[in-house]
Amino acid sequence: MGSSYGDEKYVSKRENIIYGIANGGQVFGYSLVTSYLMYFYVNVFSIDARIISLIFFIGGIWDIINNPLIGLFIDHKNNALGKLTSIIRRCSPFQAIVTALIFMGPVFIKDTSSRSPIKIVYLLITYFLWEFLYSITDVSFGGLVSVISPNPIERQKAISTSNICMQLASSFVFVAVPLMLDFSRLESTNISLITVFAGIGLAAGIIGVGLFSLSGFFVKERIHQIKAKQSIRELLSSVTHNKPLLLLLLSNMISSFAGIGTAFSTYYYLDVLGYASLSIIVEAVGFVVCMFSYSLIKAAKKHLNNKKIIILCYLSVAAIRFIVFFIGLYYYSEIKVMLPLLIISNCAMGLFMGAMNVIPTEMLTEATDYAEWKTGIRTEGIAFSLKNSVVKVYGTLAQGFAAFLLSAIQYIPSTSGEAVIQTAEVQRRIWILFSLIPAVVGAISAIPIMFYSIVDSERETMLQDLKEKREKH
Repeated sequence: MGSSYGDEKYVSKRENIIYGIANGGQVFGYSLVTSYLMYFYVNVFSIDARIISLIFFIGGIWDIINNPLIGLFIDHKNNALGKLTSIIRRCSPFQAIVTALIFMGPVFIKDTSSRSPIKIVYLLITYFLWEFLYSITDVSFGGLVSVISPNPIERQKAISTSNICMQLASSFVFVAVPLMLDFSRLESTNISLITVFAGIGLAAGIIGVGLFSLSGFFVKERIHQIKAKQSIRELLSSVTHNKPLLLLLLSNMISSFAGIGTAFSTYYYLDVLGYASLSIIVEAVGFVVCMFSYSLIKAAKKHLNNKKIIILCYLSVAAIRFIVFFIGLYYYSEIKVMLPLLIISNCAMGLFMGAMNVIPTEMLTEATDYAEWKTGIRTEGIAFSLKNSVVKVYGTLAQGFAAFLLSAIQYIPSTSGEAVIQTAEVQRRIWILFSLIPAVVGAISAIPIMFYSIVDSERETMLQDLKEKREKH
């Protein structure tokens, strides 16, 4: 796939690396919250799962409203110093503090009641503050990739670098936390789950958000809206008439419900297979393949456009997940079968993950350019805020569904810090939720992409027209 900008360079290697490291820092805290917050609240802070479910549902609904409002605020008025980077600089210190506090509830509050009012109040304050601050900074950071360079090739490189750093950061969480969970359960140790989560929460706040804040100081915005101020009506009209953007958002919304299955990952490894750290073995091999898969993107683009690549990836991964699900129905609790099966399937899916991590974001930047091409208005704030709204269904509505399903499948949570052995039927239900949901939603999420139109000649015409318009100003 060619580009009207050819080999024109705008982004230095240093800036590209800083952009990637910043994303890794942001993802450190996000991975901790989205993957382990429900487990923390239920089994460490000891709050009733039904209360958690309700709070996550409310949080999810608020996110759907809050994120687009943030996007409108960002796009409404430009900032000469950078409308996106200035927000990151101002908000990241507060985000660091709240990220640490969210996991320190049990340190400050010793009440053991699962319906303790003071625990619920602490949860509400810290959780919703974190949601608000994360939304502001994440929308700003997400929009950066669409303005870091007018050259699509450089954008792709920035997206690839940031995703590699994202994989490294999230992998650290998925390695460190299971190891700590298993270590704290050993009778010979005096490290409690309270200490484990307080420590890693502090690390996510200080180190993770600290690295993320670098993007506010060292990443440049190179594409600027010509108008100093854009009306709310203009912004909304630009979005509602942007069919490619709406299709991408619909696909993201569908795929985000895979988070219900992901939320049961900890429960599957810990309560069915017996060891949370088994997930490290499974993820580690797949991680290596995933890192290799980024090198396949360039080769794939020589033969297929973005639309065809991503549809192929979604359907291939879904097919692998279905095969694993059906095999696991018979062997879900047998480590000798499931461990190699999960390792092999993760390796197979890893071949597609590089493209799945990079190309949807690249297509979203194209949809932002499409708005500028058709209307003269750039809406990266709204576009990425809407993307975050649907993706964060994973962290809010999906976890809310998961918390509800936890009670529905008759899961028995720990109340004393000791592991509870679940019945065979409950274990089987955990497997079904863990494996089947991502397979189904993965296949369905490919459908909207089939109608995406910014490909081949239309894409090239758009890029050429935008280049000529920008050079006049």
